[in-house]
Amino acid sequence: MNYQERRTYSIIIFFASMMVLSLACRSITISMDGNSPTSESVTHIQQIGFDFSGQIPSSPKGDTSARRHLFLHEYSMPSNGFITGVIYFNDDDKAVEAFDLLILRPNDNGWQVIYRINLSDDTPPVQTGTTEIKLPSPLAVQKGDIFAHWQDSPNGAIPLNIDDESVDGFSVGQYGFQSSKVEVGQQIDISGFNGHRDYFINVVFSTNP
Repeated sequence: MNYQERRTYSIIIFFASMMVLSLACRSITISMDGNSPTSESVTHIQQIGFDFSGQIPSSPKGDTSARRHLFLHEYSMPSNGFITGVIYFNDDDKAVEAFDLLILRPNDNGWQVIYRINLSDDTPPVQTGTTEIKLPSPLAVQKGDIFAHWQDSPNGAIPLNIDDESVDGFSVGQYGFQSSKVEVGQQIDISGFNGHRDYFINVVFSTNP
């Protein structure tokens, strides 16, 4: 092989190597860009609670004697995540009520209060449709946590189905809870709750804040 042939051969090898390297780099780029999103990067949002879409409450005005009642809604969080808001069906009375949203964490004896957030009812009062409240900041929750609501005013803010008229019946209540008994850190004993109710209230759960 003379000098000219060797030079031509070297040039061919050089360009062939560059093409292989370019294709390899492109392959890496495509592979990186084409990866499926990780589970951490996908946000799942769902409503937790009684599915009241298309439902008509048997008690549209809410509870008639809700003062110092604690109502547990036994719909567990499906995984660790965040509560970002509350959605509820508007009661058909003209009063403005307020209630407290509680997040409860199960333990051997019942539940512990993890969060307590005061929520104002619709102002001015709305008697139809739903109200959605976005929380000031997301509440970190764990799988198995449930939510509850408590109020000090006599008339309930949330419409419901009572006992024989319930569909799920996953909500229960108990009277006698002073405000100090539902503060963060308090223990809620499992005994004493009764009823089989559907409250027209959901929390908005998200896997990412």
